[in-house]
Amino acid sequence: MEQLRQAAGNGPQARKLLDTLFRQVHNLKAGASANGLTTLAGAAHEFENVLHALRKQPLAEGAKLFLVQTDLDASDFDRQFQSLKETLSKTGEVISTEPSVDKDRPAKVNFRILYASNQTPDIPSVTVEEVSASTTSNAFEISVLERAFQKFAAELRTVPIDDVLAQALRAGEAAAHATGKHVDFEVKGNAALLNERIADPLLHLVRNAIDHGIETRGKVIIEIAQRDDQISITVTDDGCGIDPSLMEKIFQPGFSTAREVSELSGRGVGLDVVKTTVEELGGTINVRSAPGQGASFELTLPIRSA
Repeated sequence: MEQLRQAAGNGPQARKLLDTLFRQVHNLKAGASANGLTTLAGAAHEFENVLHALRKQPLAEGAKLFLVQTDLDASDFDRQFQSLKETLSKTGEVISTEPSVDKDRPAKVNFRILYASNQTPDIPSVTVEEVSASTTSNAFEISVLERAFQKFAAELRTVPIDDVLAQALRAGEAAAHATGKHVDFEVKGNAALLNERIADPLLHLVRNAIDHGIETRGKVIIEIAQRDDQISITVTDDGCGIDPSLMEKIFQPGFSTAREVSELSGRGVGLDVVKTTVEELGGTINVRSAPGQGASFELTLPIRSA
């Protein structure tokens, strides 16, 4: 966050920092979900929304960003806000909200809403101001970003240190529960060969196998093997497999087959995170799949990295 402040006015540098921060928050959200920290995972998801908006301005083709402001009665602000949010969501996307109370006006709650749409909202008792999409470092957007970060940081707690395999299995169980699927897990090889540097890629692959591979019932196998000075980590599922026409796209930033964004998927960053992290560790990733026969992702890394 401090680096982002310092990068104000430097568009390329700010974008690079936003990309890095987005990947870090996405990783932490997955870890929080795997450890049952649902409140933290939810706060991370909201923080992602703001980061996503700033990275992809404007969000949809032809969309613009607006600052929507309104004062609501403190006695009934929650109902009024939900009604306003539903109205806005019909024609665009609510990116973030920033409520505040003026000590001189305790009966009112002010809401500042960052909103993306291809049309200017026309709602009674609401002021609307278009926000420049070309200046991600302007004062309002930095304020929104910092507010979102503060809310996220307030929920941030030390995630208990656990072995890498246990984290991955817990993430898989949580994903299976969230999607209503019955999944069996099998581990082959020596889990002691793994360390924290490979935790995020392994966690993403396990969740990806459940969310996108297995349809209603299936199995995920994690294999760890050492070959000379390299370690092979393979995650295999017996699900629906990958469409051959998508094989060259699955690692592209922003690519996703999910129809909507959820706490499990839809951002198009899961496999991008895996590829980026593995390559940073000096490793490679290979995929084998056939429609209806499942998919297998093999990570090969120097022994010092895994």
